[in-house]
Amino acid sequence: MSVHRVQRSDGKVAYKVRWREGSANRSRQFDRLGDAREFEARVRRERQTGDLATLTAGNRRLADYAEKWWTDYAEPNLMPRTLEVYATQLDLRIIPHLGGHRLREITPAVVQELLARLGREGVGDPSIVKTATVLQSILNRAVIDGLIARNPVAVVRKPPQRRKREPIMVPPAVVEAIRAGVGQRDATLVSVLAYAGLRPESEAITLTWVQVGRRTLAINATKTGRRRHVRLLAPLASDLAAWRETCGEHSGNGLVFPASGGAWTRSDWRNWVRRVWRPAARHAGLDPSAQPRDLRGSFASLLIYEGRNVIEVADQLGHSPQTCLQHYTGLFAEAHPDERVGAELAIARARAA
Repeated sequence: MSVHRVQRSDGKVAYKVRWREGSANRSRQFDRLGDAREFEARVRRERQTGDLATLTAGNRRLADYAEKWWTDYAEPNLMPRTLEVYATQLDLRIIPHLGGHRLREITPAVVQELLARLGREGVGDPSIVKTATVLQSILNRAVIDGLIARNPVAVVRKPPQRRKREPIMVPPAVVEAIRAGVGQRDATLVSVLAYAGLRPESEAITLTWVQVGRRTLAINATKTGRRRHVRLLAPLASDLAAWRETCGEHSGNGLVFPASGGAWTRSDWRNWVRRVWRPAARHAGLDPSAQPRDLRGSFASLLIYEGRNVIEVADQLGHSPQTCLQHYTGLFAEAHPDERVGAELAIARARAA
């Protein structure tokens, strides 16, 4: 390994670093001697740590590698809604700003400047965080593929993720009022959301009869990649059994809640929210901003008022104890040991009323 002074075709002086990588001779040229010596020192360090191959592997441009990442990783593994969000970040922010950069050129400073520029352009903090998330996912795969030694996004400070709105706690009496205003399929779907706490688009409308056991629902969380077994409360088990008898478990490709074409599309879900959820929720007296996802809080409140601790509640909802506390600190504070009531009894009382 050495630094050589060379004369370029335009007559200017340059400095070339030469080194050997396996059976191949490598070189890189610099305009300044200091830069060449700094790179030579980096080559020595990378050779000592075993990361020498990443110096040349990282020549691939981000735009080209992102295309491979999308085809090989994103499309096979991510939900349609997530793909939609990721595509927006790629097309609007990542590729226009960094697409021409070689992977090895994307340093923490480059990433920090991108996030700062987005802030100056008026992009909101949640969108900046999404941009960083997508870029970090792409470069994680580049680390796995041996194209770069470490992910530069991981060490960059991102904007704080502030909650946009407080979740609305929907008590069982209101859940039952919503159920009373819709048909059997939709009432059963509301039960699954409120009495099992499933995520609406990724877990509830994709639920199959195979996942419905005698005592639990087996949920493969697309967000965390982990499987959890959600307690099947007796009223929900009864609702599901009645719906299975009505529709037959082999209809709709085995989906518990098939849409007209079988699996739900993004358009199907939006139509359901607009035509079914909103009128029923409004008629039941809910705030107009209430969303189907708020029913996860209904399940959380049932468990909390039953006396379950934060670890148990978090496990049932499929997120971390820290996230559980962020969302439901108030509920834990309000739930008094002397006022505990079983979840199934609370639902039964609401139905009787």
